[in-house]
Amino acid sequence: MDINYLFLRQQMERMRAEAATTGVARRIHEQLANEYERLIEDATSGRITFMRAEQPGGGATGPASTN
Repeated sequence: MDINYLFLRQQMERMRAEAATTGVARRIHEQLANEYERLIEDATSGRITFMRAEQPGGGATGPASTN
């Protein structure tokens, strides 16, 4: 799978989460972004990782950063 496609989808889901008008939609887009981040981490054998800020209630979201 093309890593650039995964980055595009991850970024789009982060933007959609930010623009979401309901909490449910926001959480769904955050979950999708997290899944794309996991796929990127797996595809790069951990060379690219993402930091996530812990949210109340145990969810993890936040802007992506690479090592």
